[in-house]
Amino acid sequence: MSKKQLQSEETKQRIVDAANALFAKKGYHAASLEEMAAASFCSKANIYYHFKSKEELFLHLSELYEKEWFEIWEEQKKAYSTISEQLYGVLDFATNHGFAHPLYRAACEFLDDSVRESSAVKKLIAAKIEKNRLFYEKLLEEGIDSGEFRPGNAKQYGIILEGMIRGISETTSGMDPRQALELYRTALNVLLYGIAEDRQGNTRK
Repeated sequence: MSKKQLQSEETKQRIVDAANALFAKKGYHAASLEEMAAASFCSKANIYYHFKSKEELFLHLSELYEKEWFEIWEEQKKAYSTISEQLYGVLDFATNHGFAHPLYRAACEFLDDSVRESSAVKKLIAAKIEKNRLFYEKLLEEGIDSGEFRPGNAKQYGIILEGMIRGISETTSGMDPRQALELYRTALNVLLYGIAEDRQGNTRK
């Protein structure tokens, strides 16, 4: 890497660090590119060189967060011995990690405001939905292959689980994390075990 390229990457990293801190402190709307430029000791032109817009900059931070999430989960999942435990564990981890993340408030503002207008945001969400579906499908397929779950269509199960979790996430904005987690765990319990009773009057397990 040439000296010029190195300096460019260093400037980009300063912008990312400054944006991350300002979004976390002030939220998406209140954080301005002018403040980011001042905090990163560069001009707005430098920001536009690396990122076409404030929206694109936040999307970049979202991608970094997504990568961080999966890296941490890869370590977290080692604590669980069954696929069912992993499924409950990933909900615990995602809820606690997500609600506590410094960018959570900014992310809520960003999605509420941008998703209706931006094709880039729509593409990002579509890609995230598909990534989550494949993640759940893989786990459920492992459970079927190991005999933990009865034979079935793991792809369909993945779509159902992703849809359930996404639907709940849309109704839990501003909710206490413990209440949100209870909803997620109840939804997973319904998917894995159902709520119907058998002919002897026992809840199916």
